Amino acid sequence: MGALSDAERLDWLRLARADGVGPITFAKLVARFGTAGDALTALPDLAARAGRRKPLRAPSRAAAQREIEAAAAVGAR
Repeated sequence: MGALSDAERLDWLRLARADGVGPITFAKLVARFGTAGDALTALPDLAARAGRRKPLRAPSRAAAQREIEAAAAVGAR
């Protein structure tokens, strides 16, 4: 896979930070849905079908953007 666009990077970070999504689940979701954005869209339905009463929460795009900016400010990528 090539470099991620800014939008894809935000979606990857949001999915990685979503409730109950660890590295294995992250990889399976991206493999199943093709993109992190599509996986994020599917999360509420997946959680409901699994019997979860509370929806899975993912950080907002704004929160993910702030995290990326904070990381860049200290030289992280």
